[in-house]
Amino acid sequence: MVCVSSKGAYGLAAMLYLGQNRDRLVQIKDIAKNGDIPQNYLEQLLVQLKKAGFVESIRGAKGGYKLSSDPKELTVFQILSALEGDLVCYDRYATASRTLNHFWADTSRQIEAIFAIPLEELVERSKQMDSAAMYHI
Repeated sequence: MVCVSSKGAYGLAAMLYLGQNRDRLVQIKDIAKNGDIPQNYLEQLLVQLKKAGFVESIRGAKGGYKLSSDPKELTVFQILSALEGDLVCYDRYATASRTLNHFWADTSRQIEAIFAIPLEELVERSKQMDSAAMYHI
């Protein structure tokens, strides 16, 4: 069972936007607007992402947020885990059955592999989708 809440979804959206704009500082209002994220909620998420070492902030009128890690080195799994904790909740179902415990542990490894996508790949996908959606007259 994968447990991703709005916290993980919004946090990943914020990280994607920061990855798309990694050459500049981004103000929180822009991240919130782009990701359709309530700004107060986003502030809490950015604090968690900062504690995890994924973003840094600069105060002041020209301040904002930016990635502190290379998007090639940062995976979706790492981001979601920092926000959600354990993504796979199989430990809730631990039983005396070695077969089922092995099944849940294997499922956990497979889910981690699915989410092992680098943030950079999502940034590239968004560029491709944006360019494919554009048409010229």
